[in-house]
Amino acid sequence: MGNWTLIFSAGSPHEAEMVRGRLEEHGINAVVMDQGSRLYPPLADVGVYVEPDHAVRAMHILRNSSEA
Repeated sequence: MGNWTLIFSAGSPHEAEMVRGRLEEHGINAVVMDQGSRLYPPLADVGVYVEPDHAVRAMHILRNSSEA
């Protein structure tokens, strides 16, 4: 992942994919990664990462889309 920035932790892969899709609709490349252990998947969060140059804009998009 290099220097990518975590901008959202989802409770499920489905939620993370929805967030990734929302960001990509706005031209921001995003990657979904499972942050937990496969032994205990219900306890794990799924992270949505973007390149650092797009982190502020991505958080702004997510904040504004959740208010609508």
